[in-house]
Amino acid sequence: MRFRRRLGVAPLGPSRATTAALAAVAAATLIAACSSGSSSSSSSTSSGATSTNSAQATGQTTIGVDLTYNSTAFWAAYINYETQYAQQLHIKLLGPLLAAANASLQNTQIENLVNEGAKAIIVNPETATSLGPAISYAAAHHVQLVSVDTIVGVGKVYMVVRASNTNYGLDACALISSKVKSGYVLDLEGDLTSSNGADRTNAFDSCMAANDPSVHVLKDPTVWTEATAVTDAQNAVNAYGSQLKAIYSQWSSPDTGILPLLKSKGLTGKVLVVSDDGVPFEMCDVGNGTLSASQSQPANLYAYWALKYALDAANGVKLSPGQPGGGAPTLQMVSYAGDTNLGDPIVAPFVTKASQTLTVSPVDGLPGTVITTPVSNSQLWGNVYGSAHGGDCSSSAA
Repeated sequence: MRFRRRLGVAPLGPSRATTAALAAVAAATLIAACSSGSSSSSSSTSSGATSTNSAQATGQTTIGVDLTYNSTAFWAAYINYETQYAQQLHIKLLGPLLAAANASLQNTQIENLVNEGAKAIIVNPETATSLGPAISYAAAHHVQLVSVDTIVGVGKVYMVVRASNTNYGLDACALISSKVKSGYVLDLEGDLTSSNGADRTNAFDSCMAANDPSVHVLKDPTVWTEATAVTDAQNAVNAYGSQLKAIYSQWSSPDTGILPLLKSKGLTGKVLVVSDDGVPFEMCDVGNGTLSASQSQPANLYAYWALKYALDAANGVKLSPGQPGGGAPTLQMVSYAGDTNLGDPIVAPFVTKASQTLTVSPVDGLPGTVITTPVSNSQLWGNVYGSAHGGDCSSSAA
């Protein structure tokens, strides 16, 4: 983790005050990183009656959480922030349950959360179109879902908390096309059945075709599998050598294999590397110059606003387009596969070593100017989280 900042708006966007406040809270009160034992269970460890009664007794609202992963640095940080903010917002969490990329299991888990007394449920869907049974079951029991990081294209949810992934692809293209005019660029695509992977890929491809037609884009689908991405990078390096000018990794995990690979081949600084997430080790690598840029998908704001909207859903609050957003100027309708849902398009900074202004021929209705955020910005969640957990470079890939 979006539809957002550009000319006339500060790089951290309309959520800059919120970001600063949450960053300050996070730096002062971040709890210890969650244990894998408590977050990786595929079923709840407490009965619905006990959880609900306990929440009622303490004046808390019971909110269910079901995520696809906790195995990346981004989602580990998200869970940590979610636990922290739930305490502040007087929320009793059921979960997070983990679906392990199993759509059928995720639908079953959400039904279980409904049965256990969740008043609303936060979910990171396996794909944009995999939640149909869960949405129908929850609606029949007057429970609404908040989708985090993924657009929903199969039914109605209360809110989509997500930044613009089309801007992710355009941002990567803006940086690469400003520096690369020939040779090959490797695009390590995510899962193209997910709205995130599809949006990043489509925007990147369109922008590169319009702005860098002399460059050959190597399109390698990875389905968010780190080993596949690293192997594809190895193959591209072996096949094209110095003619490989840039790598766009659509998420951060492959960096831990790609950056050492480039170093071993003497290609550090010669091959641009852009990735998405904004985790602490990316902040370290951008600062060191081994990573060219990172899209800072805001784990802290995703966690905070998903919880806030889940509370609104549980309390029957009616929201509509045009009202102020938590991470965007206004709430907007977002569409996928023929379905439209209300979304809060949170601003996601594009981070480089020093601030840059990049200009491209706009595509797909996207803006033509990209203003990057310097990695030294202390409000970036990756810097805040990294400082609270031993330093940004403690898990650096380089």
